[in-house]
Amino acid sequence: MGQHVYWHAPLWQILSVVLASLALLAWLVRRALRRPHLPTALSAIHPALSDQPLFYFDHVSGIIALNRATEGLLEDLSPSKETLPLDVLSDVLLEAYGEARVVQQRGWPEPHRTLVAVPILGREDEVAGVWAMVTTEPPPPPAERPVDEHLAAQPEAWLTLGRAVRIHRTQPMIQVKRRNQEDVLTWQAYQLSPAEETLLRYLLDHRGEVQPLKELFRLIWPEEEVERYGLRPDQKNRLQQLVYRLRQQMEPDPQEPRYLCTAHGVGYVLYGEGEPANR
Repeated sequence: MGQHVYWHAPLWQILSVVLASLALLAWLVRRALRRPHLPTALSAIHPALSDQPLFYFDHVSGIIALNRATEGLLEDLSPSKETLPLDVLSDVLLEAYGEARVVQQRGWPEPHRTLVAVPILGREDEVAGVWAMVTTEPPPPPAERPVDEHLAAQPEAWLTLGRAVRIHRTQPMIQVKRRNQEDVLTWQAYQLSPAEETLLRYLLDHRGEVQPLKELFRLIWPEEEVERYGLRPDQKNRLQQLVYRLRQQMEPDPQEPRYLCTAHGVGYVLYGEGEPANR
């Protein structure tokens, strides 16, 4: 036989239970619907994302600051400040949006920085918006070193890597053929640092062979411990900066390396004229 259980309680207790249940339900709904704060989310990914200005733009939303650095920058932008004109930012974003192409503005918002605007394509390849960031320009290429006429007069002292690059056999010197300010191809000489020379000589001895990042790092910084599973991000960045500086001195066009090439995910390799990277 079934039994019926009756709960006898004062009205205030029943109301308390109902209100507590409603409060808990409201809290759960709020937690489910609450959107994460974007600047906080970016900072959680990496602290540097809070320091580099990031923008989003479309015709409906206008210019949106995506982190605290951008908010501070937009506060400084005003027509009265010639160094930070808001009109330049608007023009670059509109140009990227309207022409569906990447647009760069050097020297904005200050010297040695660049505003880069990248269109975001939506359905049917239509521009849905523009993502923009302010980057720091790479350091200028090293100053040209006057060619030593005595060394230049000794062709046997130079090892030719290609038609536009030659390396001195005994001196930390490299010559590269580039166009000067008069748009004339001339040989320009650069002095290599000890680390740059060590890296270049090693790659030269193993020309055409991909050299792993770990081996190259140990070669340049033998006193520093390398973890079993590979280089730490700071170690990899240090090696990348060294390769960057070497390319600035030895590549005819550092933006399109032909000799010192990257084997993505593995390391670096040095090619000569006519070898695989140049075919």
